[in-house]
Amino acid sequence: MTRIGWILPIVSIILGISAVQLVHAQNIRCCEDYCYSRDHDRSQSKHFATKTSYEVIHGSSSSREHIVPNCIPSKFWLLSRHGTRLPGKKDIELLPQALNNLRNSILDNYDNRRTAPDIGRMCADDLDLLRSWRWDRNVSVEYESFLTDQGWSDLKLLARREKDRFYEVFNGPYDKQRYLFRHTKAQRTEASFKAFVEGLFGDAAYNFINADPEPSDDTLLKPYDFCPAYDANKDKNKQPDSELNKFLRSPMYLQTLSDISTRLGFRYNLSTDQIEAMWDICRYEQAWHLQQYSPWCSVFTKSQVNVLEYKEDLKYYYQNSYGYERSADLACYAVADMMKHLGRADGQQVIAYFTHESEIQIFLAALGALKDRIALRADNYYAMQNRNFRSSELTPFASNVAVVRYQCADPVEPVKVIFFLNEKALMFDWCRVGLCNWSEVVRRYERFTKGDCAKMYCGGSGASSSTLHWTAAMGVVLAIGGTFLAQQRL
Repeated sequence: MTRIGWILPIVSIILGISAVQLVHAQNIRCCEDYCYSRDHDRSQSKHFATKTSYEVIHGSSSSREHIVPNCIPSKFWLLSRHGTRLPGKKDIELLPQALNNLRNSILDNYDNRRTAPDIGRMCADDLDLLRSWRWDRNVSVEYESFLTDQGWSDLKLLARREKDRFYEVFNGPYDKQRYLFRHTKAQRTEASFKAFVEGLFGDAAYNFINADPEPSDDTLLKPYDFCPAYDANKDKNKQPDSELNKFLRSPMYLQTLSDISTRLGFRYNLSTDQIEAMWDICRYEQAWHLQQYSPWCSVFTKSQVNVLEYKEDLKYYYQNSYGYERSADLACYAVADMMKHLGRADGQQVIAYFTHESEIQIFLAALGALKDRIALRADNYYAMQNRNFRSSELTPFASNVAVVRYQCADPVEPVKVIFFLNEKALMFDWCRVGLCNWSEVVRRYERFTKGDCAKMYCGGSGASSSTLHWTAAMGVVLAIGGTFLAQQRL
């Protein structure tokens, strides 16, 4: 046999062995090593989309952005999301069993089947967290979507910080001529209003302070609930060609599902619903108990959380923000209300509304705030790593937009305004380091003040102005009282 003749079989054997080793290496590796229990930073908790805790997002209480030389705050207008809440009815009914099954399977994969990867596996401390996890029996359908203890604190502490910042506006006892409060019919927004009032005026102050009743067609705080065009757009975003669904079919997302499944010891890919169950309970539990470790957050690495966050951002971007061309029009009544109150020196000094994430998102779109130069898409995840539209930062639990009117010594522009998002000044390119001349604010948003919101809102297809006036006259008497879960310990 020639030298070439005996070398070729050896080369073939070596290549075959290498191929087997490569396949084996791929089978035992999923992702980066990560141990949640040993991570005291847990920076991914700032990327939990709309279920992010407000405490890890809001601006510093020591910030001096609100201090304007030669200017005194004279009015405060607030649009706030409710604080941290419990899951909705469907989740409470489905999650306990689904999560119990997943936990048992994961532990079995590690303890008995030995199918966990060699590289990227969960650490022993994280597995112990899962072993000790139990569904909290206080989280029952009876209290679905209720404000939690932490949610109460979110709003109470927000009120205290704002009172400290703008003491010129909040100075003195409660006076119904100076304060206007309103919330939607949901328990979580009503309780948020009460917590905010308690933060301003002391314990149980809500017992003698009432909010204005909500009309049946509330286009100020829930305009999306009465707009057929908005519903049609939501249906459109469920179609296969939507950016969200294209992302769910993308190699990036499918690889993330595969990596999560492999990390948990599964030899097959978990379903999107199973991933969502773990993702949701992770975010809820971490928002309920800020100083504790949620066992379910340990199943994800930081890079996987970023992918899951982007998936949710795609949903909200095309449902409530710049990806939906009529989003700004939906906020017509809210912007007009802001302009009406801030445009006059008299009237109420503090106006505070308590609503939901969708309202905050469409309102920010109406302001033209934090708009990215390019749209979020299924195919530009990496290009959008530093995007402005990040629902975790825009609309966490208790997210809010506060607009403050200042009376200044400037003889040319005596009235100025600062827009704050989650207690941080919004930087518009037409303002000076966040401080905006009122005349320019009027010019920028004159279509909301000079136009007819009844026609602009929802393309004229939503609730009519006559209906709104009638329902406002009739009013809706809200039963205020009872014991909220917010005042119980979960």
